[in-house]
Amino acid sequence: MNRSVELVKIQQSSPVQDLSPRPELRALTGLRGLAATAVAVAHFQNAIPAYSGTPFMWHNAVDLFFCLSGFTLSYVYNRETFQFSSYLTARVARIYPLYLVCLIAAGALYVWPNVVNPISYPVRTAVSDFALQLAMLNAWPVIGSGVHWDSPAWSLSVEWFCYVLLFPILLFQKASPSTSTRVLCIAVSTVASFFLFTFFYDDLLVTPQLHAPKSHWSDWVALARGVLGFIAGWAAFASFQKRDGLYLACTRFSTLIWCGVALIVLLAYCRLTNPHALIVVYPFVVLAATDPNSITSRLLGSKPLHFLGVISYSIYMTHFVVFLAAVDLFGTSATWPLAVYVMLAAATAAVSVGTYFAIEMPARKAIRGIRRSAL
Repeated sequence: MNRSVELVKIQQSSPVQDLSPRPELRALTGLRGLAATAVAVAHFQNAIPAYSGTPFMWHNAVDLFFCLSGFTLSYVYNRETFQFSSYLTARVARIYPLYLVCLIAAGALYVWPNVVNPISYPVRTAVSDFALQLAMLNAWPVIGSGVHWDSPAWSLSVEWFCYVLLFPILLFQKASPSTSTRVLCIAVSTVASFFLFTFFYDDLLVTPQLHAPKSHWSDWVALARGVLGFIAGWAAFASFQKRDGLYLACTRFSTLIWCGVALIVLLAYCRLTNPHALIVVYPFVVLAATDPNSITSRLLGSKPLHFLGVISYSIYMTHFVVFLAAVDLFGTSATWPLAVYVMLAAATAAVSVGTYFAIEMPARKAIRGIRRSAL
């Protein structure tokens, strides 16, 4: 998502070389929590026959993650103290342990018992896809296959590309001193991402099966979304850092920006606009949330939403695995009563809290401890 990309406390997520960690932007943490919840709700909602395809931030909430990641990494790291090895260790510690657990769980619950067969998904293809997913290369065009056993994990492969190759380049690039140029960068990035998704996205590419994409451009959509989202977040951070006119406008009119988000969602539900149009607004939403004094930022930074943001990665990674477990227990979702969906939401919340404290946090400490002992 992060699916990936981080907005837990800066003290927890900063690498060793950051001598003066910047204060946490609590509203951005809450914003990440809302995005993760939106993805989970969209997946659950899409499983209900009467609501399948209803655009509850369907797909585009992940683009908010990319934008947040570009902004947040630019906020946390600085070129003077940047050390690639420490940075990469922090990224691996942040995303890989839970990613690996969910990959294995999705394979055991769904792929191997239900999907692997000689015609539509041969064993040889499944083994190759598993190896690619272990290396988080599955969303990389030419190298990867595009298949993802834990459906939301496609964004983690994209995030990994941005972590390793894109962000170190952006970090050492000086943003344009012109506010208009930064606005143009954000506009071009988001509009290009919208265009590629609208015309070339093929959702069957991510499913475990043999499938020919509808266009040769379809293989590049996932990676392009991540790269363009990161760039938009990086440009938004440049405005935040310089406190330019774009930053002042976004923080001053934050309530109006959120009204715009609500309007787009409403129009999308009425089939009057493409719900993916939200990605054009996301960089401005992120900038608006950096003002701690606005009503929306205080709400996003409140304890409940902040904690939701802290466990957002667990929500994002585990909700599909919980859904697969429910399918194993109760059969196809088309026959589920409302009580099963209520239980599904409660189970996702419980599992997310559990995996955050039992897997995410101990794994981060262990990996960073290994690095410190090796230095």
